[in-house]
Amino acid sequence: MSEIAALIAGSEKLAAIFGCWPSFHDAEVHELNFQRGHIDTDAQIYEFPRLTVKLHHWLMTNDIDQKDYLRSIKHTLTTFKFSDVDNFKMEGFNHQNAIFGLGIEQKTREEGPTPYFAVDFEPSFGIGATFTCLRIEIVEAVSCDPEGTPV
Repeated sequence: MSEIAALIAGSEKLAAIFGCWPSFHDAEVHELNFQRGHIDTDAQIYEFPRLTVKLHHWLMTNDIDQKDYLRSIKHTLTTFKFSDVDNFKMEGFNHQNAIFGLGIEQKTREEGPTPYFAVDFEPSFGIGATFTCLRIEIVEAVSCDPEGTPV
């Protein structure tokens, strides 16, 4: 398991499917759901902004299919939950939202909560997004067809 995967709750769900932390190269963002959270100091409720992302990804093989394309296997629809989201920036959302990769780094800072994660959905065709968050969780990873529909 990668060093970053060890810091992500539920990362074992992906390790069980792929045998390691996947690269997310050419993955497609299917859904983004923002929740602003809720703060009520009197009731001691501190729910900070959350972002849930559904990402369709797979493992590319060296095998060639009947159309002369590399064959992809282990199509998976993974739901990520990013908690305490801040500094969110996005551009280029479209009908495909393919990314070159999903960059996640743990960083520290002098002021504010630390450590934190710097997240980068590296754009290929469609969405590009960057943000910071305090926690990342893999909520679920389900088998899907090549279009990203759960099976």
